[in-house]
Amino acid sequence: MISMIKSGATKLALDRVPQLSKALECDPAFLLRLALEQSLGATAAKSVHDIFGTPLTRNEIEWILELRDASGDTDPRLTARSRAAFRGIFGK
Repeated sequence: MISMIKSGATKLALDRVPQLSKALECDPAFLLRLALEQSLGATAAKSVHDIFGTPLTRNEIEWILELRDASGDTDPRLTARSRAAFRGIFGK
């Protein structure tokens, strides 16, 4: 079944995302984003994200929590300098 999903021969049912993410040991929000694009198409998936927001992975939540802690919960604006520092972490 996983091979069929990967090859595009079948689509991942959205109600199967939680169970499959546990079986694959991957983040459910990440798998949901992929499943939405596959089942709805990129344009419709973008509309869902625009309305409900993009689901955050556990890792993304950890980054946000660290940013809040480091900034003292001051909601810092993303400046050119902070963007460059952030991108430098990833070598970009």
